[in-house]
Amino acid sequence: MRRHRRDPLLWAGVAVAVVLLVVGAVVLRPRLFPPAQPLVAAAWLPVWDERAAASLGTALADGGVTEVSPTWATVALDGSLVTTPPPPEVLDQVTDGVRLLPTVQNFAEGEWQGRLVADLLADPARADAHRAALVDRALAEGWDGIDIDYEALPPTAGPQFTAFLTALRDDLHAEGLELTVAVPARESDEDPGTLAYSYQVIGQVADQVRVMAYDHSWSTSEAGPVAPAGWVRDVVDYAVERVPPEKLMLGLPTYGYDWVGARGVNVSATEAVSLADEVGAEPRWDDGAAAWTFRYQRDGEEHTVWYEDARSLERKQQIAVEEGLRGIAIWSLGGEDPQTWTSVAAATSTGVE
Repeated sequence: MRRHRRDPLLWAGVAVAVVLLVVGAVVLRPRLFPPAQPLVAAAWLPVWDERAAASLGTALADGGVTEVSPTWATVALDGSLVTTPPPPEVLDQVTDGVRLLPTVQNFAEGEWQGRLVADLLADPARADAHRAALVDRALAEGWDGIDIDYEALPPTAGPQFTAFLTALRDDLHAEGLELTVAVPARESDEDPGTLAYSYQVIGQVADQVRVMAYDHSWSTSEAGPVAPAGWVRDVVDYAVERVPPEKLMLGLPTYGYDWVGARGVNVSATEAVSLADEVGAEPRWDDGAAAWTFRYQRDGEEHTVWYEDARSLERKQQIAVEEGLRGIAIWSLGGEDPQTWTSVAAATSTGVE
């Protein structure tokens, strides 16, 4: 068979073209593939947790946290606003460069009062009074804004909720303050438990939307991971199609549950590790969920524990980086894995590659 002779000029041209493509890719890489941007880190501070003040100091110093949301106020059963300020050792740490965005919740008498808030917002006069009370409190206490966390709203409350948020946003902006809204995690438009929370509308209204990507398994469900990595990814995929990424904060947990059947008790990461030592269990890393789990027997009952630590958080905050979200919001200060803030710092300082 006769072979064709390779043309030296042709191959020289190909070589030059390849070099130019490689050099071009290197030069253009910052534009085509921008380096990961540092995340903003927020942390919720439960005022009832005595460990929270010490955790806050570490979060600010080592984790790069710049937004703090103490659970400062709740809507009482009569619709009034009940406040429980955090102790001075907490407020003394919220200095220049740290934004104070207290959380207002509707948790009373041991449960989320979704129907109570829905009824309140459906009454224009009561809704206006509630909104005025919130703004007055923010101004009196020197807050930088308000984080609304009204959970378990019935599906029909959606229009009243977003109308309330819009008016509250306008009132806060008039005073130079910000509105953030915590919303339950959802993966589709059909999720019946989250229909009152339109990501698209709330994303247009709020300055910041905090998606609570936890409690996939909860205190009255069967045992399982609190924030399995695949589910968190699905939640973020849904959110970024409806909320501008620069407004999105990915809420991530630092806790878990100890279940017997479908009855779970909340445990922090440090409590879970101590419990495993106490009962002689060896926690197992579940790579699919990016969480730890172990089992043990006590008083004739089979316990199953799932919990989240710094390794868990590191895997899931990477999703926020990849999707270009504004940042992450940690629930919560107090009892978290001590290495949590080292993981957070990797994202708040230089970004995560």
